[in-house]
Amino acid sequence: METTQKTAAEKKAEREKRRRRIQKIRRLKVGAGLCLALALVLYLLSAFVFFKIDTIEVCGIPDENGDVTAGSSYYTAEEIIRASGAETGGSLVNISKSSIEKNIEKLLPYIGNAQVKRKYPSTLRIIVEDTKADFAVETGGFILFDKDYKVLETVAEVPKSCTKLIGVSVDSAEPGSEICFTDEAYKDRIESVMQACEDAQIGTVTKLDLTNIASVKIVIDGRITLILGTITDLPEKLRTGMKTIEAERENDPYVRIIIDVSEKDRSYVRNDYSPYDEDVSEAMTTAPEYDGDLPDSVG
Repeated sequence: METTQKTAAEKKAEREKRRRRIQKIRRLKVGAGLCLALALVLYLLSAFVFFKIDTIEVCGIPDENGDVTAGSSYYTAEEIIRASGAETGGSLVNISKSSIEKNIEKLLPYIGNAQVKRKYPSTLRIIVEDTKADFAVETGGFILFDKDYKVLETVAEVPKSCTKLIGVSVDSAEPGSEICFTDEAYKDRIESVMQACEDAQIGTVTKLDLTNIASVKIVIDGRITLILGTITDLPEKLRTGMKTIEAERENDPYVRIIIDVSEKDRSYVRNDYSPYDEDVSEAMTTAPEYDGDLPDSVG
């Protein structure tokens, strides 16, 4: 068997090749280290020397024409800046955008959405969008909260734009935080009914009574009561109810009636003589008890 012996020249060539490879690796390491050091220096300069905040702007969401609104209808720019915790002279690079956004939305409950943007070299822009009270629940006063269940404030009277909730109990309600019901199932029921009402375009739901889940009731425009029964088949029940409402409004645009649509394809109607300021749970009867008046039946 032949044994191949490397010549001295071949061995020298291999050593030289290995040496060059090691030198290349060393140069790459040194270069990477220098780049890292340069990046660190640039970061420190930008964080502590350059790009300092000298202006904090507050504006609203651009409208459909692209025009920027002034900001919030509830709070001044100074209040929003103070709640943000951001200050001029601080680093534009080092700020935590998420922390600023959370501060604003928490401390200023009527700010539904806050966005923070860096505008180099030295401007911090805060974009805010208001939320509104969609629901009210009574606990001594009336706790107002929006469609995302964010608590806004407690007031003495229910605003006209709100849906008053009946038969719903609250565990805690801190402004700026999500309302906590004693039963989380309330949320699913509220969402099911309100979404179905929105889809059916039935008008303004001024009251929603969840006292009895087998006999859920709503009041439309403060005058027309719909007894829905359970929250199953809501689209069909609301369609049936709307046909009855339209027929009744042809005779009297301001009619006050109670309509039972517990049977999804049939409605029972009677006049509503309850006081306007009476609670839904008292004003709406389960039905159909008609006190001697023969109800209209609309199929």
